[in-house]
Amino acid sequence: MKKTLKMQKNIIITAMFVFAFFGIQSAYATITSQLDIGDRGSEVTELQTYLSTNSDIYPSGLVTGYFGQLTKAGVERFQTDQGIVSSGTPATTGYGRVGPQTMARINSLLGSVYTPPVSVDASPQLSIPVVQYTNTTATFTWVTNEITNGHLYWSASPLQFNEATGPRQLPYVSGTLATDAGGFQTSHSVTVSNLQPNTTYYYLVRSVDSVGNMGMIWPSFFRTNQ
Repeated sequence: MKKTLKMQKNIIITAMFVFAFFGIQSAYATITSQLDIGDRGSEVTELQTYLSTNSDIYPSGLVTGYFGQLTKAGVERFQTDQGIVSSGTPATTGYGRVGPQTMARINSLLGSVYTPPVSVDASPQLSIPVVQYTNTTATFTWVTNEITNGHLYWSASPLQFNEATGPRQLPYVSGTLATDAGGFQTSHSVTVSNLQPNTTYYYLVRSVDSVGNMGMIWPSFFRTNQ
C-alpha cells in the first residue's frame, strides 16, 4: 500500500524554535524575486522586516526598502546560520545575495508556499510536493503558478547544493536529476524507480520558467517501505 507524505514544512524543525528564533512568521509575505545589493522595493522591505526579528542576524533592524551593505551583512549571517554558504562574494558563491536557495529557506521558515508573482521577473512559486512511495518507487507531484519545467534531484545521501551567483543562473545540486516528462506546464509529476526498501532518500524540487527564472522547495526526505 502506498503511503502519502505531504510535508508541512520543508525541513523538520520544531515550532518552538521557529517562534523563538524568527518571531511570528505569518505576518510576512513570500519573497518571489532574487535580491542583490542596490535593489529597492517591497520585496527588500519584506526581507529586512523578516531579518529584523533577530538582532543577531540583522542588528541594525533598519527597514528602508533599499538593499545596502547592512542588509547584505544580514543576509550573509542568515546564510551562515542556515548552512547555505559562509564565504566568498555574491559573484563567486552567492554569499550576501538572496538567490534561490536563500529565498527558498526564508519562505520555508515563513510558512509561505504559493502566491502569484509580482512581476515578469519573479521566480516561479511551487506548492509543497506530495510524495507517494512504496518500497521501491516514489512519485512526486507539485504545481506552479506559471508554466515551468520541473526538476527533481534525489539521493540516498543528503543533498549538496550551491547558491546562484546571479539572476537566471541554475546552481549546482548533487544527486540524480529526474525531469518532468510533460515539459513546460503547471502540474508536475516525476516518478523514480529501483529504490531500496526501508531506505531514507533526500530530494529537492525546483521549477524553471521559459526565461530562466527558477523557484525551488527547500530539501526534504522520506523513507521507503520495508
